[in-house]
Amino acid sequence: AATTRNVKLIPSLPSLPDVHPLIRLVALLLFTTGMALARPVLLAAGSSLLLLLYLLAGFPRIDILLQMVKRLRWLLLAIFVVYGWWTPGAAALPALGSWSPSDTGLLAGFARGAALLTIVAAVHLLLQSTPRTQLLPAVMQLLRPFCSRAMRERLAVRSVLSIEAVVQVQPVVRDSLDQQRLRPGGFNALGEAARAVYDRVLEHATHADTGAIEIAELSAPPLWQWLIPLLLAAALYPLG
Repeated sequence: AATTRNVKLIPSLPSLPDVHPLIRLVALLLFTTGMALARPVLLAAGSSLLLLLYLLAGFPRIDILLQMVKRLRWLLLAIFVVYGWWTPGAAALPALGSWSPSDTGLLAGFARGAALLTIVAAVHLLLQSTPRTQLLPAVMQLLRPFCSRAMRERLAVRSVLSIEAVVQVQPVVRDSLDQQRLRPGGFNALGEAARAVYDRVLEHATHADTGAIEIAELSAPPLWQWLIPLLLAAALYPLG
């Protein structure tokens, strides 16, 4: 006899909406413009929206995002120092006297750093959720009103070659640097490492295969999807 069991259905989270690559690109440009203003209200709203999109996308390749943020640590520190110590305002640490950063500068530096991290996270989400075969044609569509077809194709070809070259050259550079780390010598070793990397990359480029590059054209996005950047711009304008 068949037995019945109580099955509890757990609703799954919705996935990232299937939005046209051109619409995603335009939305990213508007989002970046709003975050660049570094207004606290905009940063809070943008971070909340970005967290929701990451949740819908399943947090793609967070390890790569963390590596990107790690590479920006010195730039973030420089932003914090420049704004903190070169912006007029009341002393945040009166005990330090003239060496104290200003409270206005620290807040401004924190806002600028948060804006940079938000923009980086938005770009990472676009790159991870949009295939390269769709992103490059979207760039061509975006540039259509501003340049000729030949210029758009030239830009797309250069973008494809740059992306492929970075992927192929990274292991070469990593191997060269690993070999040079085993040779102590200070600045002389650093110069030898740079020369070795240059020689190996040049040799790799000389023997690289050449072939045809095909970039498929995308169809026009549905008219209703243009409401997404329009609503985003309408939300950013009063907050900014």
